[in-house]
Amino acid sequence: MFARLESAAPGEECLRNLLKGYAGVSLPAPFWEGTLLPGRVGKYRENMLDSYLAEGELFWHMEGKGGLRFDYQEQIDWDMDPACQKEELTEKEALIYEALEKRGASFMQSLNGLLEGESPHATLMSLMEKGLVYADSFLPVRQWNNRERAKKAAPRERVNMRVQALRAGRWDIVRPVKEPSIEKRLEDCFSRCVILSRETAAAWGLSWQEALAVLRIWEYTGQARRGYFVEGLSGAQFIRGKDFDSVTRALKHPERQLVWVNAADPAQCWGKVLPHKEGRSFFNVPGTALACFGGIPVAVMERQGKTLRVFEEGYLEECIALFAEEYKKGKLFPALRRIVVKEYPSQAREALGRAGFFKEVQDYALYR
Repeated sequence: MFARLESAAPGEECLRNLLKGYAGVSLPAPFWEGTLLPGRVGKYRENMLDSYLAEGELFWHMEGKGGLRFDYQEQIDWDMDPACQKEELTEKEALIYEALEKRGASFMQSLNGLLEGESPHATLMSLMEKGLVYADSFLPVRQWNNRERAKKAAPRERVNMRVQALRAGRWDIVRPVKEPSIEKRLEDCFSRCVILSRETAAAWGLSWQEALAVLRIWEYTGQARRGYFVEGLSGAQFIRGKDFDSVTRALKHPERQLVWVNAADPAQCWGKVLPHKEGRSFFNVPGTALACFGGIPVAVMERQGKTLRVFEEGYLEECIALFAEEYKKGKLFPALRRIVVKEYPSQAREALGRAGFFKEVQDYALYR
């Protein structure tokens, strides 16, 4: 099923489809542009996301513990009050929040006079982190992701960051969105993972008992088909009726294709909804990339490329060559300008050299 991650559509179209497919899903804020979008969208650039957000179909907002999600503007529930406990805000935060609540979406420049000569930038960023405000563009999130580096920056660089923030567009308060029906949530889950089971439902925050009640009706009406399709998933498994033939065909005859994917990608199932195969376990973190052939793990690059492990030597040459190609395209470890492989099987030396890695003492380095 990893072949579904590959698309020949233009980058802008891939971006739209990806964000709409994950609307309502909270992921760590740095993960969106640090891993997911570069890995799934061909030739991804930051302005692609900003341009799409400017159209107003989706908006972003942060949640607890550094999470971030996108939601549809049309799903905003205008009859509900914003979920803000104003008594928990600082004096500055309350001033900015109440101004936005009263005025509506506003540019940062229009808020300058509220804090007696002080820029509202830091206060807006604090409100954003609490999930109470958002901006037209993704620029504030990028600044938040780099906040530790900004603390160590020279005063002039920090001033430049506040100037850049003027290009974030309008700021507005985050309003509650309507809760989707269980039917809508099931359709979204099928679109993301194809097969619905206790494990895949839990991975997307669905109550299995609640889902099962609807799936039994769908089974009766032909909207879903029940069976035992994937080893490792427990109990009843369901496929949408309209997808049944194509999915079962793909399961019986998996594409003989090698694919690299970040281990933390939501579509990567090993060690999440499926148990690791014996001797092929790895950590599902952004610093790990996984190579699968026919959906089965055959190699991993761990610790941001420092460690290469190969599970099936027959794919060693192809794995390393494809990794180098995907890395140079910016699809794997996009934030790293250099990969240094320090631990690797001895039989990988020649393949690393042929793939474009440079030997540096006992290590192999690849530059983008």
